[in-house]
Amino acid sequence: MENQHDLSFDHLDHVLARAGASADPSDSHGFLSGLICAAGQAQPEQWEQQLLAGQESDNAKTLLQAHYRDALTRLNSAELDFEILLPQDEEDLKWRTDMLGQWCLGFLSGMGVGGLPDANSLPEEVSELLEDLTQISRVEFEIDDPGEEDEVAFQEIVEYVRVGVLYLIEELQPLKPSPRQLQ
Repeated sequence: MENQHDLSFDHLDHVLARAGASADPSDSHGFLSGLICAAGQAQPEQWEQQLLAGQESDNAKTLLQAHYRDALTRLNSAELDFEILLPQDEEDLKWRTDMLGQWCLGFLSGMGVGGLPDANSLPEEVSELLEDLTQISRVEFEIDDPGEEDEVAFQEIVEYVRVGVLYLIEELQPLKPSPRQLQ
């Protein structure tokens, strides 16, 4: 029996493929993360329906629910342990770069579906970050033989996106103080 709590890129890719879904894991996780950032939460069923396109798969639904709970928890965690779902570091840098672009594209789509406020009402830093994510979503990898410098640059961009997403959720979904904190 498969480990239904494995939240890795490879496992989600495998489960989605077995369920007949054409979505890739990075775009899917980005979309979910964008929904949560824009709306503060998402309806797991909405995400499942979009990914599975009517395909019935209990294993896929269980895994998607686990991904939802994990993303919601990590995006709202004081530990700042949210991670972008990408292929393992051992994989080809071009493919990982493409998947980062897909993650950003999914994130922006999720933000739109989740109800991103009007661009004119957003703080300038938020607008700039969304523009950066748009540019990253259009990435085209043109290096034939990537080296260590390219790997370091990629990791820096991934960290920029990760921290940027945490900043976005803090700006768009600020934690409300409990009544005790107000006294």
